[in-house]
Amino acid sequence: MKDSEVTTLDKDIDFNNIPYWDVVIIGAGPAGMAASLTTAHRGLTTLVIEAKDSPGGQPQFLYAEKRIIDIPGFPDGITGAELSARVFRQALDSLVQFHFEEELVEIEDTEQIEKEDPLKRVVTNKGSYLCRKVIIAVGLLHFPRKLSVLDDLHSKKVYYKNPKIGDYNGQRIVVVGGGDSALDAAVMILERNGYVDQIVREDVPEGKVDTLARVRNSGGVLFAGCEIINAEFAGDMLALKLTNGQTVNCDMVVVQIGFLSAKETFQRLKVRLKADGSMAVDPYYETSRNGIFAVGDVHGDIKLITVAWAEGIQAAIYAFKEITSPYWLNEKRLRDQRITLIGEKISQAAEHKNRP
Repeated sequence: MKDSEVTTLDKDIDFNNIPYWDVVIIGAGPAGMAASLTTAHRGLTTLVIEAKDSPGGQPQFLYAEKRIIDIPGFPDGITGAELSARVFRQALDSLVQFHFEEELVEIEDTEQIEKEDPLKRVVTNKGSYLCRKVIIAVGLLHFPRKLSVLDDLHSKKVYYKNPKIGDYNGQRIVVVGGGDSALDAAVMILERNGYVDQIVREDVPEGKVDTLARVRNSGGVLFAGCEIINAEFAGDMLALKLTNGQTVNCDMVVVQIGFLSAKETFQRLKVRLKADGSMAVDPYYETSRNGIFAVGDVHGDIKLITVAWAEGIQAAIYAFKEITSPYWLNEKRLRDQRITLIGEKISQAAEHKNRP
């Protein structure tokens, strides 16, 4: 099949009873969704496993209300929520299957062979799935860092992503964190008629200077160089005591202090990792384990939605060609290695010839 051609899966497939999947994709962010569309459009049964309760990845959970302006084809920008909803609808229309609130545990090799392909077994906290290829697209950072001093309240007034509120109606909100996500959250609240007290552990926030200026110019109050040391209920509000001795009362708290690394999960998969804990991949996005590909933030240095899309599409095409043409990728690697060796020999000969 040409890469530009699109096919459709049989709508009568009983996905609950197929013996194995062609492709299992871990992660329903931009890279995983792009990969799933590509495999499904090539007639491959595709299952996407996502740890959260909905698709979209970082655009959905970090920038749901913020307009993203660097996506080609959207000159006025598009919010993370709208972009995620559009791609998810497209995937469902292509018969991609999704399992939410399911976390990857490990990927096992099996002795079962299907069409010259040794099957993998993807094990999650809820089950296991046989498949021919796996594409990992979970991102490097996927679970928000939490504050135990706030979690001990067990309050619905504490959020680790921006709550979907159209208008804050004069509510006083504490935003914890000084990075770009925290500053963006503060701007969004201020633009929706809320009041913001921003608590930053560092003396100087790490986020963009112009965004910090927007927070201050819009009336946001900054508490720099301090942290929350105690939290309790004060009637319908929360009372937060800070290390500087002050107490801040608020209607809710939005915590944006970064994400936990997925390195432990990667180590369980027994794939080769780079020094920074991300996955090492070859030019075809395959990891050190045959049949397991990795795309997006899970390995890449350029963390853009469009880059994640491109990598997801490329890895999906490589997986498709491996499935439809067994050993295709290994043969391509051998050809590439021969070309590289020929190039090196030509360079060495030219260098030797030019020596005095």
